[in-house]
Formats: sequence, C-alpha cells, structure tokens
Amino acid sequence: MKDFIKNFIKSGLQAAGFGPLILVIFYSIYSFTINFQTISVQDVNKNIISSLLLAFIAGGINAIFKVERIPLGLATTIDAIVIYLDYLLFYILNDWIKLQIIPFLVFTVLYIVGYLIIWLCIYHQVKNQVQKLNQKL
Repeated sequence: MKDFIKNFIKSGLQAAGFGPLILVIFYSIYSFTINFQTISVQDVNKNIISSLLLAFIAGGINAIFKVERIPLGLATTIDAIVIYLDYLLFYILNDWIKLQIIPFLVFTVLYIVGYLIIWLCIYHQVKNQVQKLNQKL
C-alpha cells in the first residue's frame, strides 16, 4: 500500500505539473494589483485548481498498474472508473457540463470512446514493441 501511495503521488505530480499552480498565483497577484478582469479571478483560479486536481487524480491512478496482485483487466477497469468519476465530478462542479441527462450521456459516450481509443493505441504500441523484442531473441 505504501508503494501504491508513493507511485500515485509521483504519477499524479508528473501529470499535473506546476504550471496551473503558478498561473493561479499570477492571476491572484494580478487581481489584487491591476484589478482588471474579463472573468472573475475566483472562477479562473477554481478552474485551474480543478484542472490540477483532475490531472493529479487521473495521472496518479495509473499507479494501479504497478500493483502486481491486481490482474490487468481489473486494474484497467479500476483506472477507467476512477478517471471517469474524477472527470465527471470536476466537470459538474465547474459547470463544464450541466447535470442533465443529455449532457451526461454525451459525456459518458465520449469518455468511453476516448478511453477505448487511447487504450487501443497503447495496446497496439506495446504489441509492436513485444514483436520487435521477440524478433531480436
């Protein structure tokens, strides 16, 4: 469990980066000194922090694949569900999508299609790498 948490934090920080945090600081200073806004700084900050946390969770959950006791299929399912809930939570909290059936269904379908495309690309890449390694042997 200790390794999982360590890997989660490491992967999460790599995914999130520090750019949004620096931008939050910049926008905060900007709002206090110049006081010129096209949108509220609080909204900008909320969106940036949300993006940071969203990416941290989505990147961090990849640590599930390093837990050897969990089969690949189960790890992929956990990964997909956690990322889906992560995105859905932040999208609703920030009003990036409305909490209505049609936007919810569109979001869900797009998420499933996007997730499948990404994993099919990764599968194809890993399969090619394995074939190249087998040829060298």
